[in-house]
Amino acid sequence: MSTPENHEPRPTSLETVLRDAWDAFHPGQPAPLGWLTHTTVRIHEHLRTKQSAPPAANDEQSLALRRQVWQTLRDAAAENDIDPDAADRILHALDLPGLPRRWQVRLTLPVTIEVTATSQDDAVEAAEDAIDAALSGTSHDTYLDWDNTARDAAAPGDIDTTTNTPADLR
Repeated sequence: MSTPENHEPRPTSLETVLRDAWDAFHPGQPAPLGWLTHTTVRIHEHLRTKQSAPPAANDEQSLALRRQVWQTLRDAAAENDIDPDAADRILHALDLPGLPRRWQVRLTLPVTIEVTATSQDDAVEAAEDAIDAALSGTSHDTYLDWDNTARDAAAPGDIDTTTNTPADLR
């Protein structure tokens, strides 16, 4: 018997992405009658045309449009004019690279350090010093066991506007 637990989540539909985009740019305002249907059909037509005939490498107009869409959404998300997650969903729906974001990542690493000390307190202090040295790039005899890490949390932050436009949009 099939249950919700054994099914992979379905990708977000284009209609949902467009509805979210409308709400992000026009909070509390209903979309004009027919806008969602018309826009969805136009995007699907565009994607079918592009999939049946991939753009030529020298198609500067297409590349310029893709770059402009990406940069506009990046700038709008950076200025909080649109939610960064909504901007990413729009870019994904248009088969454009996602937005670069600064992430704060917390990892828990089991670390074994062999030190020479005269007491347990001195050993712990020497181990802490070795970790500090490892993080600052100084030579050390420390082994980080990446195979046993726990990925505890990763929280997205602000849009990183200092990064360059992705290579495939230049």
